[in-house]
Amino acid sequence: MFDGNIAGSIAGILFYLVFQLAGIFLVLRILAKENFSIVFRFLIGSVAGTLAFQWFPVIFAFSFGFTLKSHILGLVLLFSICIITWVKTEKTGLFKSNPYYNIYEWLRFFKENPCIILMAVIFIYFVYCLSTHTIPVNSDGSIHTGQATYGDMNMHLGFITSIANQKSFPPDYSIFPGTKLAYPFLCDSISSSLYISGASLRTAYIFPMLVAVCQVMGGFYCFIKYWFKSAVTAFIAWIMFFLNGGLGFIYFMDKDSIARNFTDFYYTPTSLGDKNFRWAQIIANMLLPQRATLFGFAVLFPLLALFLYGMRKKSRLCFIISGIFAGALPMIHTHSFLGFGLACTMWLFFNCKELCGKIQKHNLAWIPFLAVIAFFTILQKINEKDDIISSNGLLIMGVGIFVLAIYIFIYIIRVVQEKQWKMVLSTWGVFLAIVIILALPQLIIWTFGQAGTEGFIRGHFNWSNTDDGYIWFYIKNIGIVSILFIAGILFTRRKNLWIASPVLLIWFISELVVFQPNEYDNNKLLFIGYIFICGIAADFVTMMFSKNWLFVLKVTAGAAMVFTGVISALLTLGREWVSDYELYSVYNVEACQFIEKNTEPDAVVLTATNHNNAVPSLTGRNIVCGASTFLYYHGINYYGREADIPVMYEDPVSNYNLYKKYNVDYIYISNAERNSYAINEDGLLQIASCIYSNEETSIYKLNG
Repeated sequence: MFDGNIAGSIAGILFYLVFQLAGIFLVLRILAKENFSIVFRFLIGSVAGTLAFQWFPVIFAFSFGFTLKSHILGLVLLFSICIITWVKTEKTGLFKSNPYYNIYEWLRFFKENPCIILMAVIFIYFVYCLSTHTIPVNSDGSIHTGQATYGDMNMHLGFITSIANQKSFPPDYSIFPGTKLAYPFLCDSISSSLYISGASLRTAYIFPMLVAVCQVMGGFYCFIKYWFKSAVTAFIAWIMFFLNGGLGFIYFMDKDSIARNFTDFYYTPTSLGDKNFRWAQIIANMLLPQRATLFGFAVLFPLLALFLYGMRKKSRLCFIISGIFAGALPMIHTHSFLGFGLACTMWLFFNCKELCGKIQKHNLAWIPFLAVIAFFTILQKINEKDDIISSNGLLIMGVGIFVLAIYIFIYIIRVVQEKQWKMVLSTWGVFLAIVIILALPQLIIWTFGQAGTEGFIRGHFNWSNTDDGYIWFYIKNIGIVSILFIAGILFTRRKNLWIASPVLLIWFISELVVFQPNEYDNNKLLFIGYIFICGIAADFVTMMFSKNWLFVLKVTAGAAMVFTGVISALLTLGREWVSDYELYSVYNVEACQFIEKNTEPDAVVLTATNHNNAVPSLTGRNIVCGASTFLYYHGINYYGREADIPVMYEDPVSNYNLYKKYNVDYIYISNAERNSYAINEDGLLQIASCIYSNEETSIYKLNG
């Protein structure tokens, strides 16, 4: 049952924590000789445990379905790997020799990393929003949610419950049965695993997200800190990234606008569509509602830190683990997999140049950054005439990638000539081989088929900008961080720029091509580039405030930057904190409890196509056709089924063949159906029998 019980929730959480502890154990043993802090070891271990919990049951689900048996076999596999690791690795006495074992050293760690306090505050905010937004049962029995989760959470709940209840694997869309679920479903199957283990749907949904948000916040901080070797820079970059917001606050300087910020639906400084503000607030609009982004970033951010360490230290072991992590990403978050691939492409290029001694002595590395900005500004002017850039976006992107590939190939040849090929092969070569072995089957089974449908990969220029000049659009959307970034690329060290170089390739591709029907979703890729923007901007701020200038001016400048940098984010986060909308009425909830107890897990129910449909979300049962807002953006041609549903309700006797065509078992009638169709209940009684009814909702079972 989706409401579950305390004992089942505890059992599910404990099952999940076993994987977490095993992952930490494996990393502590395998990476014992690497120069990592104990905190980073625990972070990487936690990510490893999450990946094991997502993937190990799947290995056996192909043979045994997504069942408890597959999960037990996954646990056996995990224990086997732990035993082999224990036997094959040396005992290090890590906790005895590591200074962080001492309580005073832990206190020093927290003192040297004040960002942890802010992370704790954001974590508490995240806990509160998840607890108030994730199917809380109100006193009247209805289920409410917040602004950000009013849409996507219905889809994710449907994936979670259908995978857990139907247990077929690979899973189909419960909102479009008969079509393979190609969405990166491991971000939801992790909750299905808890649900199968006995946890309530609410616990299964929330708990893995709490671990994931810690991995995201900690991974970002570790990456920036390792990049710049500065806790201060990492702290500043962390604020820029997680409390991001542009200049939209200038429209909220009066009492009426501020009041509307806390009452209107999506009227915040970061979501003023009519003013061309499109840069989402990362916490409220990305991590909280979009589970694929959350779980993808939970792997990606620590992975960036681990991979950067591996490049600097030429650690083959780090390259191997990075390959495993990256290879596991496609069915967790395809954009994170793509973004990491683009980052590795640029890093490989500069790594080969460095091995050949071709890194320039003079700091002219800022030129490509300004050139890209100028390039897109010119393209926008050209595109204004007849949208010629958008129509040729794929071609322009292809030419750019081809030129980059030639340069990389040239430097690889030079690496061979310089007799450095063994080092490259033992690190980059091994890494690439692991990624291909792990990722290619996922891409073939799930991703390529969906990406090949109409509306996916196509040319599209200038992301979501509709009215503004290219530079001004990003200045107003990203805010002061964009200005600090432009200043930073002129003054930062050369090596910092080649580490930040992935933003060039990410931005180049994201501005010319979209990878899904909704071009706005390219922000999932742009935010990966934004990581590097925040790093360079924070480095410039650290550098600027380390200079000797008047203290009063420093305080004034600092206060101005903090205010303009975070006020839009705070208003958006405040709106999310107080938002409250009814998602499912008490009558929907009661009807779904009946359905879950009295129908087959793979039954097909005829319902309306509303996005907040309680039947697939709470019960995991199949429906004839789900919301177009979900199906269209997944590349599914839903028009035929959507057109058939009204006639099935309005003239059921004459259209009885449609009930057979879609294998309908039950007919669901609530206010959503009554408001959408002219329902002929007398006709329904000729082909079905009413088996449940309350003040709002009725359920019919098809005769025969």
